Amino acid sequence: MLRVLIHTPAGDAKPGEWFPATEQVEWVVEKYTDNKPSLETLSTADVLVGTDFTAEMGKAAPNLKAILVPAAGVDRVEPDAVPAGCFVTNAYAHEAPIAEWVMACAVALDHHLFKADRTFREGSWEMWPGRYGSYRELIGRTFGVIGLGAIGKRVAKLANAYDMRVIAAGRRPEQVDEAKTLGIEYGAGEAAMRRVLSESDFVLVSTPLNAKTTGLIGADELALMKPNAYIINPARGHIVDEKALYNVLKDRRIAGAAVDTWYEYPKTETDAPRPSKYPFWELDNIIMTPHQSGATVGTRNRRAKVVAENIDRLTRGEPLLNVVAELSRG
Repeated sequence: MLRVLIHTPAGDAKPGEWFPATEQVEWVVEKYTDNKPSLETLSTADVLVGTDFTAEMGKAAPNLKAILVPAAGVDRVEPDAVPAGCFVTNAYAHEAPIAEWVMACAVALDHHLFKADRTFREGSWEMWPGRYGSYRELIGRTFGVIGLGAIGKRVAKLANAYDMRVIAAGRRPEQVDEAKTLGIEYGAGEAAMRRVLSESDFVLVSTPLNAKTTGLIGADELALMKPNAYIINPARGHIVDEKALYNVLKDRRIAGAAVDTWYEYPKTETDAPRPSKYPFWELDNIIMTPHQSGATVGTRNRRAKVVAENIDRLTRGEPLLNVVAELSRG
């Protein structure tokens, strides 16, 4: 019988209900603290359900058969830490709510909704069109996508529904035909990314974080953006250079940003670190949210089904779903 260690934010859930595996397993649940389970518990686990895996954890779990990440990102799994014979898988199913968050932010930024609400509550009519002037609209504008994966495609679908022009940059030239059927002007490589940055009214960052994409968008790339454009990042903070982003917003060289993924995160149940060493929270041209864009009940349930299916497949000796080849050593 497999011993499955669950180490997720839903650590107080009943695992047999939350992860609907049909094969019989032994469930072990640990509280979500500092993203890491105790090494003693890990030492007897056959399967880990969690988002982090370090060298220390790898040494403590030489017999681990699978690391089932209940999320899309696997950047917190150290490649050299994965034990021999162990598979790493992930789970997506978050593109719909993230795309909803992206478009909500686009509307809120463009219409200055938060400032209008705040100042009007305070008794000011400064955002009244009779004093502020006319607002912009999404229709006819250009939405740019950097990284045409599941999130990028879903956002493109919604942007098309707003009658926007959609352009995208990725790393695979073979996506051209697929993109065309989705109403997307697509190109691959650095030149395509520079085009997206320079032509778009909204720039979505939706590429995975890895060695090649860390710092992908720095000061030079942000300088390509139009002064009335916005950048929206629900992917990973470190894809966009922290200092460069702060400076371009502070100096109002672009219109604004919406950021859901950050540079610093809590490590315990009660600590509350600032999300960056730069004071983004002092700026009035950014929407800041605590990595919540994909954290819906629907996402959780869909990912739980993938994790449960992989537990069943591992028990039956069948191939796993969503194997991350570059991390797996099975």
